[in-house]
Amino acid sequence: MPPQPLPRRRLLNRFVSLGARARGSLAYPKEHVLWGGDRRERLLIALLRGHYESVFRRQWTLATELPHYYDHRIGSFAFAIGSAHPYGYFRGFLATEMIREDDVLLDIGCGDGFFAQRFFSPKCAHVDAVDIDPGAIVHASRRNPAPNISDFVLDAVNEPFPRERYDVTVLDGALGHLASEASGRLFEKVTSGLAEDGVFVGSETLGVGGHDHLQHFETLADLAALLNDHFAHVQVRSIDYVVPSGARREAFWRCANQRARLDQAEWKEYDDRAPASAASVTCEL
Repeated sequence: MPPQPLPRRRLLNRFVSLGARARGSLAYPKEHVLWGGDRRERLLIALLRGHYESVFRRQWTLATELPHYYDHRIGSFAFAIGSAHPYGYFRGFLATEMIREDDVLLDIGCGDGFFAQRFFSPKCAHVDAVDIDPGAIVHASRRNPAPNISDFVLDAVNEPFPRERYDVTVLDGALGHLASEASGRLFEKVTSGLAEDGVFVGSETLGVGGHDHLQHFETLADLAALLNDHFAHVQVRSIDYVVPSGARREAFWRCANQRARLDQAEWKEYDDRAPASAASVTCEL
């Protein structure tokens, strides 16, 4: 029996495939010449490593005054090439679990604006990012802008917030920079400025903090005791990880005056062993 001709569609697909292979065989050498392979990648990484090590030295070692915020370009590059861990980003992931798309968020002590731009702004309607350090706001506006972020030089303890109400307020890594009396005043402002179902989230290092810390929290219970004075519902947790200076324990909190949003963010436990007629979902609070 003579071979049957290929259907027109299959024949067309075969020609298209052959054409794509030909283009690919020509494009691959061009891509390699233009952008290089492993050796060029290693060279570029070495140059960038030297650049960011120099940025760190200029900001922390050679500066006449130590900065009050961290430039996350340094840590992000180190993480990308595998020489640093991701644990410092937990604060961003845990905070975004509480954010809804129509929320207005206040980021107190935004620093370089890394978390406001990378984590918060893609998840909510608007972010007001405030910091008392003018240099931090200049850096944030230049390096981490977004259409829905407004940056403010503002003393969050003593000056009014940009808005009267916020759905989410964030205080990451800034509590230790405040004296005890100042943090109490700030928490009063935060709780009175939260929307009805609003949440206050944040993080702080337990134990001895950095060079400019004014208060320290030895345990989660110490931190929770302070928060319980100002919020009806308080949830705390911690993680342990290692930094170049040694072991670190980072504490995280979620506070609210109504617990509905806290409950919605809880992980659910599904039990496939339960009878089909029985409720199969329980929520651990």
